[in-house]
Amino acid sequence: MNHTKNKKSIGLLFQQALDKKLTSDISRQHKNNLRHTYNHFMEFLGPEGRAVTLKKLKTSQIEEFLNRYNSSATNYMNKRRDLNVLFNMACKATDETLLTLKKTDVRRIKATLHLAYEKEQLQSVFEFLKANHTNLYRCCLMTYGCLLRPHEEIRLLTKKHFKLNNTEIHLGGKENKGGRVRVVYVPDYVRHELDPVLAELKRDDNIFSMIPEPFNNTYFAKQWGREKVKLLSHGLIYPKQTMYSFRHTAAIDVFRRTKDVYMVQKMMGHSSVVITLKYLRSLGEFNTDELREAAPTL
Repeated sequence: MNHTKNKKSIGLLFQQALDKKLTSDISRQHKNNLRHTYNHFMEFLGPEGRAVTLKKLKTSQIEEFLNRYNSSATNYMNKRRDLNVLFNMACKATDETLLTLKKTDVRRIKATLHLAYEKEQLQSVFEFLKANHTNLYRCCLMTYGCLLRPHEEIRLLTKKHFKLNNTEIHLGGKENKGGRVRVVYVPDYVRHELDPVLAELKRDDNIFSMIPEPFNNTYFAKQWGREKVKLLSHGLIYPKQTMYSFRHTAAIDVFRRTKDVYMVQKMMGHSSVVITLKYLRSLGEFNTDELREAAPTL
């Protein structure tokens, strides 16, 4: 039985691995990444490379493939991570433990900082967006007020997600990065903007496109890219400030007012408080010395 498994070709094993992941409970973005990585790797191997068994795949081949994504450490490591998912599932299907991929280079990724907004900036930025791009304004306002992620949570919201007279947003486990059912409070200033919109929609209509079909997954990124040029030229934002900066700014505001990491975790939708601690540390809210001083003593 195992002998038969081990004779399966790389092409077949990776196809089976991809098919299994595409039917699993992972985000749409993760599925797209795996699909792209699979297609690119199979194209790289060619017909002859796809026909051999997994044991014959060499580390040097994988390194040659990964080196195509040398534009940045992030690009390289993301491709390595996605390939590793498929490779590990292929190994599992053959009951083999192969270190071929693990022997490839590991590169350190430098954290990308989405610089938080200063309090005095927010009002001016929101006023500019409201006057120039209504959908982008509402998205950024919700990113700040509801601490939702703009591209895969806010972009896909429909009227049915809003409950209790639009004071709450209810997301299923598959609709947010944390993977759990999430209830989000909607502040009055967000409701003031959304109530007239929601009143005109049918239950399944998207709050931005106004029809059941949402805008594509790059919609807000492209709109922000266009408006950011104007925001920078007017001196309203700094170069490292992004759409995600609204979420970071909100997290900082909540933490500084409450000093409650668990409250921040709940509002951010993080799956664990460890993620929240790392998140706050990356934003400069506390350092190792502060954590050491706060640790319990005997």
